[in-house]
Amino acid sequence: MRSPMDEKTFLDFYKNTVLGYSNGVLNNICSLLAKNNKITFESQLSIGDSEGMKYFESKKEYRKVIIETTTDINFAGFYEYWEFIKLYKYSLPLFYSLKDGKAIEDSLLQICAKEFHPDDYAPGFILNTSLKESVPLYWKNNGDFFIKFVFQKTYVKQDTFDQIDYRYPIIIYLNEENGILEIRYDSTRYNSNGVVSSDVYETMVSECMDWLRDKLHLDLFVCDHTDIIQIINDKQNEDVRIYKQMMQMKTGASAELTASESADYVLPFIGEIRELIDENEEIFQKADDAKQILLQYLADKEATASYPYIYIKWVKPVESQSYIVKVTFDYFSRKYTLLQHITGNCKDLGMERMNDAIKYLCQSGSFVKGEKVKY
Repeated sequence: MRSPMDEKTFLDFYKNTVLGYSNGVLNNICSLLAKNNKITFESQLSIGDSEGMKYFESKKEYRKVIIETTTDINFAGFYEYWEFIKLYKYSLPLFYSLKDGKAIEDSLLQICAKEFHPDDYAPGFILNTSLKESVPLYWKNNGDFFIKFVFQKTYVKQDTFDQIDYRYPIIIYLNEENGILEIRYDSTRYNSNGVVSSDVYETMVSECMDWLRDKLHLDLFVCDHTDIIQIINDKQNEDVRIYKQMMQMKTGASAELTASESADYVLPFIGEIRELIDENEEIFQKADDAKQILLQYLADKEATASYPYIYIKWVKPVESQSYIVKVTFDYFSRKYTLLQHITGNCKDLGMERMNDAIKYLCQSGSFVKGEKVKY
């Protein structure tokens, strides 16, 4: 394990990390700081109410808010908490079971993992560079476990060529109710040549899986997504719809099919032709051979085509609360499933949309327990 940093260096990692996010994320953090009574934009406060709070004149000064709070040791607990609850770009879901029946928290305590308490956090001023030398923080929330590793990384700022140190968190989310977990992570930032190695994420995920097996004593299983498209399309009363899908034909041709923006969300081509056959049953009764040939053609296309990815949309009454998740099949050497959480115009930048998405995919049967992961 590395030696502790000095306080300023440690806090600069928070600052450099957060300032690298979009303005929308920075605004979201400022709103959360105000909601949690960490900062205020109100000048008329009693002494009791204002104790421990920072005052800022304008809500538009979000970069000033970020700089002053990330470099204040009293806000370290808040930013550690925010890393637990933020929206991550990617997540890799797996089913799991306990090898020896030992409770997850018992295993965490056995490896000296520290439980995180947002209002009582004292940083150790250590950031490691690899998972093998790291001891995580864990947080229990509504029966779920969130295990966090944080690494120090460096990227080169393209305009000045300065090396910028930043924090890179990975969250392992465990939902005991459905026996599923997710390895959640963001994109790494530009390295010295502006290129991220193609295997950097695969290596990182593999190390997380090794840790889950060796330290928490879990058996891991892939997500079987065989029926996901049919299940989601068949749930007509659900506010979850297939939004887009990529279809690859056996011939090598491919096309991205975009679902209708209307309420039916019927995908074009195969779905529409089947619907036409059903709507014109009387006509096709007179040409049964043609009908059978056409149905066989559609069946062959479905059987020989693959769907490398689909987009799923969670439709909310307010459009700015609707969100989209891209599901990529056969990821990492064609072994796993990857979820990509699209930010777009959605104002929800927290973990709840991630939690809701994975629970829906499990409880609807879109994801079921597949074969055991082989090491």
